[in-house]
Amino acid sequence: MDKKVVLVVEDNKELREVLKTILETGYGYEVLEATDGATAIGILTGRKPHIDAAILDIVMKGHGGSVRDYLKKMPQYREVPIIYHTGLSKEQFDNRILEGAYYIQKGEGSIKKIGEILKSKI
Repeated sequence: MDKKVVLVVEDNKELREVLKTILETGYGYEVLEATDGATAIGILTGRKPHIDAAILDIVMKGHGGSVRDYLKKMPQYREVPIIYHTGLSKEQFDNRILEGAYYIQKGEGSIKKIGEILKSKI
């Protein structure tokens, strides 16, 4: 069986590396990394990789909303589960961005919650 592939778009290097390590070693996923939205869209348009889920930060250069918009526009990615992993509370941004996505606030236990969603959705 092929490994499930998760796109992680996170500008915080340490957090991105922790997510990658836990998702690969703890859950057995393959992780594609991007430091910002523009890089993520470049990966998706250039390589057109198969992905099973996307974990997006909201506040970063080329914010996660642009990646979500791209995923929802492209037929091969339309059904990909999206998880927003952000330091913002839901009151701090336009909640329309959450339409069709999961929301997890960064903090203690947030990576475990991401793992639980991924296990149930992919």
